[in-house]
Amino acid sequence: MGFREIGRYPDKIWLHRCNSMEKLYEKHMIYPNIEVDLVFRESRKFDVTHDADTTFYLGLASYFSYMRKKEGKMWLDIKNLTPENRIMALSSLDRLVESFQIEKDRLIIEGQSWKALEVFTQSGYYTSFYVPYDDPDDLSKKELKCFIKGLQEIADKKVVSALSFPGCWYTEIKESLNRSIDLLTWEHRSSQLQLLLSSVGREMLFDPQLKVILVKDKGKYHR
Repeated sequence: MGFREIGRYPDKIWLHRCNSMEKLYEKHMIYPNIEVDLVFRESRKFDVTHDADTTFYLGLASYFSYMRKKEGKMWLDIKNLTPENRIMALSSLDRLVESFQIEKDRLIIEGQSWKALEVFTQSGYYTSFYVPYDDPDDLSKKELKCFIKGLQEIADKKVVSALSFPGCWYTEIKESLNRSIDLLTWEHRSSQLQLLLSSVGREMLFDPQLKVILVKDKGKYHR
């Protein structure tokens, strides 16, 4: 694998942190499927930003306006989705989806609370629980066992569609989870070429349980 393979797996290799319209325009031909970071504001708007204390005054509606005319899917990482704001967030997303005629199966809704994600799952969205744990190499065997048990319990509840985690967790989850739930991951420090050239990257690429791999491609308009 090498340069000739770049762009041949658009359904599985998605663009990480596509947080500006300029980056979306620049990279859409190579990456029709993207991940976007969102903060749900008190104004009931989805603000496109990685950090709650920063805004670029860019809303999710701008993405939907563009994507309604294009093919492709969006992974929406809602940074502050909680049980307290889940109903308002769901209502706001439903309005946007209806207004821009975006099919729900074009979206992945990611959050750090399975309790908050459950209502999205019940409403027909594909949801993913963000695994919040430290690098497994920094954990004891007891901690690893405890964390895996927690993920198994979430999978068994069937309240989310998938589990999403950094690539450093891939081997541990594959070896220990023993559940049929979908998996999503990111190698945000790796380019598509680096992923394709690595042995674990190739394993990820051809793993049918692993549905999406996010990769780095900053381009000219990264933020």
